[in-house]
Amino acid sequence: MLTWCILMIGDKMKNYNKLIELYFRSHNMFKLMENKPRDFGSGDLLYTTEIHTIESIGKNSGINLTKLAEYMGVSKSAVSKTTKKLLKKNYIIKSRPVDNQKEVIFNLTDKGRKAFQGHEIFSQEVFERIFDILKNLKENEVTIIENYLKKMNKELSEILRRES
Repeated sequence: MLTWCILMIGDKMKNYNKLIELYFRSHNMFKLMENKPRDFGSGDLLYTTEIHTIESIGKNSGINLTKLAEYMGVSKSAVSKTTKKLLKKNYIIKSRPVDNQKEVIFNLTDKGRKAFQGHEIFSQEVFERIFDILKNLKENEVTIIENYLKKMNKELSEILRRES
C-alpha cells in the first residue's frame, strides 16, 4: 500500500484508504491480465501491445503510422517498433495509397483478421462480467465513479507532466 496512506487518520481517511487500495488492486489485476501473452486463434502468443495494435488497425483500415499512434495514445516510435514485429509475423501488411506515394498505411492480413476477431471474442467474454456489474449501478452511481476517475486521471496527468 502507499506509504502516505499510513499517515492519514480518522474514519473518513480510512474509507479513502480502502477506496484507493481497491482501485490499485483492480488496476494491478488488469496489469497482470495484460502482461500475459495469449493466443487469439492465430496460433501465436501475442502480447498486449501487439494485439492492441492489431485491434486498432482492424478498426481503422488503411491507417498511417501517425494516426495509429494518436489513436492508440502512444509514441510513433512505439508503434513503429510494434508494427515491424507484426509485419514479420504476417499479421499486417503495409502499402502506399494510390493518391499519396509518400504515405505508408497498414491493413490486416487474414492472420491478423483472425487474431482481431479472436480478441473481440476474448474481450467480450472477459468484460461481460464487468459490464454486468456496471449495468446494475444506478445512473448517479455511474456519474460519481466517472467523475472520480476523470478527476484522478487529470491529477495523475498533471503529476506526470510536472515530473517530465
